[in-house]
Amino acid sequence: MLKAGAKRAAGAYVAADGVAVVATHLVTDGETIFEIGEVAIQPIAGAGSEALETALVEALSPLAPEIAGIGGPEMAAPWAGSLEFSGPVLAEVLGCTVASDFAAADLRLGGSGGPMGASLAHAIARMEPGGGPLLLLEIDSAATHAIYADPSIKAEREGALLAFEAGPGLPVFGETPEGGGADDAALDLLLSDPYFLRLAPKSIGPGAFSVYFDHLQSLPPQDAEATSLAVIALSLVTGLDLLPNAPRRAIVFGPARRSPRLIAALTEGLECQVITAEEAWLPGDAFYALAAAHMAVRAARGLPTSFPGTTSVKTAVGGASLSRPGALG
Repeated sequence: MLKAGAKRAAGAYVAADGVAVVATHLVTDGETIFEIGEVAIQPIAGAGSEALETALVEALSPLAPEIAGIGGPEMAAPWAGSLEFSGPVLAEVLGCTVASDFAAADLRLGGSGGPMGASLAHAIARMEPGGGPLLLLEIDSAATHAIYADPSIKAEREGALLAFEAGPGLPVFGETPEGGGADDAALDLLLSDPYFLRLAPKSIGPGAFSVYFDHLQSLPPQDAEATSLAVIALSLVTGLDLLPNAPRRAIVFGPARRSPRLIAALTEGLECQVITAEEAWLPGDAFYALAAAHMAVRAARGLPTSFPGTTSVKTAVGGASLSRPGALG
């Protein structure tokens, strides 16, 4: 028996490479999370909207959702392109409401359109009563995405949520030998960038830190990896000055969470408990799929999905394009 207002919501996310759909489900009323499901990955066979719609249906149908949320690369990077698919067609095939284009209302009110997913971070922070402020990190090869969430404050109130991209992510180096050292010249090049003087919320634009990345490519692989790890830790430590309060714990999502060296570097730099998503019983590869599911329920209930502290929008705002079965006649 579901709590009144709770829905079985499925979420799907398609990354910028467009190779596969990552899908999962949760049960939520848009505030509290009652259940989180397993992750399904569905390859996209071909190009174009029809191939994408087929993969979305194959990924989402087995989850039997009452509502589904779908997002693309714009959820992580506002400047990235959005997906092209027919919400009404998917709603008809899935037999449920489909929510997408979560950024539209945010953009209309002067927000940047992303990053999205802060409301999910707040709900995750509330899963541990008394756990204090949470720093949720999604670290991929391009950027270190950070969302600060204080569960003692309602999500739409000032000080509850803050989002920013702390700095570069962790490039894929493959197997590297032990003993690499961080390159001081690379650290100086990066941290002298004026980006680190900007207040949150803030996002890294395309082509940022090009001088740093050019220098990184000149280093031996083991030194380049050690330098990247140091950069992530240092950029987050610098970002701590942006937060209302020091986080008491950090949860790491994204492919970089698989690096024990990264977790060790973050633990030392942040001076708080740092764990992977799996250690918190969360699917580490599916943050944006979970976020799409959570935001779908919030949008359907008229709850905010973006906030001044996350996208610079003028006021907390919710919204999405909602497609319902039967709309095609």
